[in-house]
Amino acid sequence: MNVQVKRAAAAITVGGLVTGGLLVAGGVAGAMPSDKLCGASDVEVTVTPDPSHSTDHEAYVLTYTAASPTTNCKLQGAPTALSFVDDGQLIDDVAVVPDATAANAAPVNLREGHPAVSRIVQASAEAPNPHTPTTITFDLPTGPGGVPVVANWPAGEPLKGATVQVTAVSAATA
Repeated sequence: MNVQVKRAAAAITVGGLVTGGLLVAGGVAGAMPSDKLCGASDVEVTVTPDPSHSTDHEAYVLTYTAASPTTNCKLQGAPTALSFVDDGQLIDDVAVVPDATAANAAPVNLREGHPAVSRIVQASAEAPNPHTPTTITFDLPTGPGGVPVVANWPAGEPLKGATVQVTAVSAATA
């Protein structure tokens, strides 16, 4: 009888360890980036000057926040089809190129309280464009989803040079 009790206790212990391990693994899996790609309705984007730019460059931070408390989606790579607009008119004399590391960027899970960022970088010594943007439009790095994202450009901030660079989306730091 004592042997049967020991076997039963061992079986319960092993079962508890396996169940606990599954719960822990499930928690880790829940923290991984979502398989669902973000669409324009999943995100709100703001554009602000980046105060930490280098001497030769200045940047604008695109901050992606979850559009609702239930948003849980994935962004990966750099925004595409980025256009600058001045009061409804396309500023078409500026080329936008992705950062060289954008193709190998890790996915970022966007959800409430966990924003993501990317940057638009321009050479600070370049001449200002005669048109000052009022908005930007772009497709999310995970695809157009049929609707481009529109964000307000910081009021009065000039666009400089004929080429700007856009960086890959990364997790925002606190």
